[in-house]
Amino acid sequence: MTRHPTYPDRPTRPARAWAQGAAAACAALWLLALPAAGQGMAGQADMSGALSGPPSAATAPDAGDAPLILAPDEAGRQSPSTMDLPYPGLESGGVNGFAAADAAPPVATALPSATLPVVVELFTSQGCSSCPPADAMLTALTGTPDVLALSYHVDYWDYLGWADSFARPEFTERQSAYARAAGERSVYTPQMIVDGQDTSVAPGPAQLMGLIDAHRYAPATVSVQRDPTDAGELIELQPLSDLGGAVDVVLVRYAPERHVDVMAGENRGRTVLYSNVVLTLEHLSRWDGRQPLRLTVRPELMEDGAWPPDTRHALLIQQMQGDEALPGPILAAVRLD
Repeated sequence: MTRHPTYPDRPTRPARAWAQGAAAACAALWLLALPAAGQGMAGQADMSGALSGPPSAATAPDAGDAPLILAPDEAGRQSPSTMDLPYPGLESGGVNGFAAADAAPPVATALPSATLPVVVELFTSQGCSSCPPADAMLTALTGTPDVLALSYHVDYWDYLGWADSFARPEFTERQSAYARAAGERSVYTPQMIVDGQDTSVAPGPAQLMGLIDAHRYAPATVSVQRDPTDAGELIELQPLSDLGGAVDVVLVRYAPERHVDVMAGENRGRTVLYSNVVLTLEHLSRWDGRQPLRLTVRPELMEDGAWPPDTRHALLIQQMQGDEALPGPILAAVRLD
C-alpha cells in the first residue's frame, strides 16, 4: 500500500511503485528548500595536510608545470560486462523513468578495459520497508570492479520509530540537490542515481545494468593519471574536452559492509546487510576544468584514527550546474584504496 505521509508545511505527492510485486516505494515528499549539497563549503586544495593541490582550483599551472598527460587513443568506460549479477529474491524488470528497455544493451567483446568506474549512488533508509531489495541490489554491485557503488542513508524516515544509524543531514541535502537539478519537487527512497545523471526509483537488475553499461560505453571527458611519489600518490586530472563549468572534487569515506539489527519501525525484526555505506563527504576543491588539476594524496589520509579501521576512500569528480552549483554528471571516480 502506498503511503502518503503528511507534514504541516510539506506538501506531498504519491510515491512511485516497485515493479514485479515489490513493496510500494517510500515517498518522503518534501518541498525542496534545502541547500545544494556542498554549498557553503569553501573549495580547499589541502585537507588537514592529507590531500593537497593548487592554492586555487581556478589557478592554471605555470608554464613549467605543463600537462604530463596525453589523452588515450580510446578513452572511455568501455569494459564489457557479464550482465548476470546475483540478485537473490529479485526478479528482472522494474520502474525506470530514464531507460525504456527492459534488457541491457548487447555486450561488445573487443573493447578495451575500463579505467574509470561507473558510480551508482543509492539513497536508502533503515526505516523504509521498500529499501531492503535495493540494498541487496547495491550489495551485488560491490563485486563489480568497474562500478563504484555507494549507499547514502537519509534521515527523513527517522520519525517512523527507528533512527537510521548511518543517516546524516548532508546526505539528505545531496539527494535534494539532485532532485532540484532534475526539476523535481520531492525526494523518495529507494532511489538510485547512475553517474550523477540517470535516476530510477527501483530498477530491476536488467534495467540497472542497462543504465550502467550506457555509461561504461560513453566517451570519457576526464583522464586520470596516478603516480607514486615520496609525499604520497600524485593524481592528475586532465580535461579531454570542454567541461562546461565548475567541477567539484569530493572525498568519500565509506564502510564496506555493515549488518544492522532493526529493532523498531517498518523493518522491525529484520537484519539488513548494507554495503559501501557512506560515512562522510568532504569537499576538497573546486576546479575550473580548463587546465590540469594535480592532487597529492598523503598516507595519513588513509590512516585517520577518527574513522573505523576498514574505512575506504574514493574521490568523485563531479560537474556542478547553475548558479546554485547543483550536482551534475560525475565525470570520474578514483578509488584510493
